[in-house]
Amino acid sequence: MKTFILFLALVCVAVFTSTPAVGSKTFVGHKQKGVAKFNSPVVLQGVTLKGEYLFVHDDSAMTRGEACTRVYKGDAELPSKLIVAFHCVPLERSKSAYFIVRTKQVTPDVAEVTEYQFKGDTESHGVPTLK
Repeated sequence: MKTFILFLALVCVAVFTSTPAVGSKTFVGHKQKGVAKFNSPVVLQGVTLKGEYLFVHDDSAMTRGEACTRVYKGDAELPSKLIVAFHCVPLERSKSAYFIVRTKQVTPDVAEVTEYQFKGDTESHGVPTLK
């Protein structure tokens, strides 16, 4: 009986210590999505955006070395609506209370997307500059 209890305890320890939490950065297959509406044109990776766009961050793609960020026209993840894809640059920020897209004014008439951050995260996703 003692052997069975010890075995059961070891199995429980193994299960609870090897299961990643949903919010952890090691959770394979984790996708985050956020929709932003731009009333004025903004530039993202050389593409001008105006209207509603879906930002998707895919941890699995990042793990495979692929572009982890994809931006789609509208609010659905449809391949035909893909506007731009890129590798983001992780940045530490304070916890966000909502999905946010940060921009900077590059000229009086042009704002450029510099990063985006999902609700509840302390990690922001920086947009790499084009060379």
